Amino acid sequence: MSKLFRVPALARAMVFASLALSPVAQAQIQTQAYLPIEGVSPQPLEQAAGITSRADLEAFIDGVMNAQMLAQQTVGGVVAVVKDGQVLLAKGYGYADREAGVAMDAERTLVRPGSVSKLFTWTALMQLVEAGAVSLDADVNQYISQFQIPDTFAGQPITVRNLFTHSAGLEDGAVGFLIVDREERLLAPADALTRYMPARVRPPASGDFNNGDMASYSNWATELAGLIVSNVSGLEFNQYIEQNIFEPLGMHNSTFRQPVPEALRDNLAVGYGVSGGQLKPKPFEYVMYPAAGSMSATASDIARFMIAHAQDGALGDHRILGEAAARQMHARALSPNPHLTGAALGFYENWVNGRRILVHAGNTTQFQTEFNLLIDEGVGLFFCVNSASTLGFSARRDLLHAFMDRYYPSHLPEVEPPSDFAERAADYVGRYRFNRHAYTTAEKAFSLLSGGLNVSASARNTLLLTGIGDMATEWVEVAPDTFRRIDDDATLAFSRDGQGQVAYLLNAGYLPSMQAYRVPAAENPPLHWLIQALSALAFLAAVVALLRRWRSDREGPAMAHLARFTAALVGLAQLLFLVLFALSVSALTNNPLEPYPAIFSGALWLPQVALPLTGLMVLFSLLAWLKGWWSRWGRLTYSLTTSLAVAFLWSLSVWNLIGVHVPA
Repeated sequence: MSKLFRVPALARAMVFASLALSPVAQAQIQTQAYLPIEGVSPQPLEQAAGITSRADLEAFIDGVMNAQMLAQQTVGGVVAVVKDGQVLLAKGYGYADREAGVAMDAERTLVRPGSVSKLFTWTALMQLVEAGAVSLDADVNQYISQFQIPDTFAGQPITVRNLFTHSAGLEDGAVGFLIVDREERLLAPADALTRYMPARVRPPASGDFNNGDMASYSNWATELAGLIVSNVSGLEFNQYIEQNIFEPLGMHNSTFRQPVPEALRDNLAVGYGVSGGQLKPKPFEYVMYPAAGSMSATASDIARFMIAHAQDGALGDHRILGEAAARQMHARALSPNPHLTGAALGFYENWVNGRRILVHAGNTTQFQTEFNLLIDEGVGLFFCVNSASTLGFSARRDLLHAFMDRYYPSHLPEVEPPSDFAERAADYVGRYRFNRHAYTTAEKAFSLLSGGLNVSASARNTLLLTGIGDMATEWVEVAPDTFRRIDDDATLAFSRDGQGQVAYLLNAGYLPSMQAYRVPAAENPPLHWLIQALSALAFLAAVVALLRRWRSDREGPAMAHLARFTAALVGLAQLLFLVLFALSVSALTNNPLEPYPAIFSGALWLPQVALPLTGLMVLFSLLAWLKGWWSRWGRLTYSLTTSLAVAFLWSLSVWNLIGVHVPA
């Protein structure tokens, strides 16, 4: 390596003491190799010539980018392509700053690649694994002094390998704090990790994806990896990255620092977000978890990093990883199904046209990015635009597939659905939800607002999947519980619970960290929308009824009047909650970099006020029938209102909207 990592004396001693033990070789884990399905998986064409000339490559990328930018209404973008240790293309398109007329420049313009930043964090952590200072299979608590992760699942600690493969079993949270609008809101890494520590909601994945094992992408886990790098090396995270990755690779126009250092600030691309249906310039985004996504860099700099990984850790005479460590980092480390894409250490796999690609995408509210490495061909493709998506995240996928179809084409066999599939289709039909969401905080309520995934059976003996993109996709069974897209080479699979029932949808987003589970009946969104709609009508009727009777007829038992007053008070509280909740969602949608609005925290008090009053309504309902208050119709409507008030509270409790904290 170009430098021995600048770690404290104890860690250096560990390095030299462990060289003979070859920790990289010892840290291998058994995992299923990718298995193409004969007659189903795409077959690479032998006559594929690959990239034959720079001129042809540039003309092709120009055409694709110009068309994509027009279709996506993108302001600017950059593309870099590397092959065999050389940069074949690094080019800017459109504007880095539309209003000032500054063109995008691959050599000078710094873009914000979002989660592609993680690859640098994972590379840094892998350097420490290679040095023997960190063990892949050690409990992460071993490397944390600032706090400890709870032992939620006794005897099943989160390991460093789990961080690499997003298989730690953590819930997710982001609303109101992951990306913020000003530097003053940022916390020190350990403080941010402590304040926003997610709950452990499932054991770490063991590899048996047929019994509930699932991976789930985690920004928090990556920031924890960055803290481990800092703790073990004795260097602040930015210093470590700069000294051990940026300097050896000559990446002089790259930084994780926020704000961007003054020397680089003038070359920073403006980010554009959607506002009023149009792309408008937005302020600099501050990422709460820097190790997970704060990087600013030029496409040319990232091309150098891409070359280093394509060359098993080396760029010319400089090396950021040894060959064995680089190859281990690139190898499949977690596989939900042998026919699906898997996870490497930090990278994840994609298979396009029968070729393996190491990938990492990145999104902020203003930038879309993808890093693709055809590791066996020594080819890399980097793409980034400085504009939020107006048509979903199809641009980067379209660029990759156009690139692969031109230079690395394949034959996609046609597949006929099994004749008996109609008999089994019902096993898979249902509503599924991505497991990447909050489970224990009020943020869980945002899962109610997303449509999730819906699997239905078609008349063609296939499955239809909706919820990813704007159109339904059609899937044909090609192996037990395994399906290929009928017009593409994408593959997904289902897995089963302990009773043998289909319960999980694997790689639903075409990624090994995008797993989904069958939505429980108690969390079926249409059920909750119905309860809330009927409850709102009942609450409104209770308020109106009280006002009418208060003005026209105040005779009768005092308790009966109190009962109606209580119902109206519950109705007012819950209607006000619905209004404040809707306003909070609107505020967060329109201002995604802002914290939770104060009215959201205020809204959560209202159901708690309504809770004991709803209990009184239950009592009053019983008394109304025992004592004969009102007419039979009056007693029926009061009992119905009470039942809906109880159902409404149950619905709120399912979505953690009663007595659950809001991330600050």
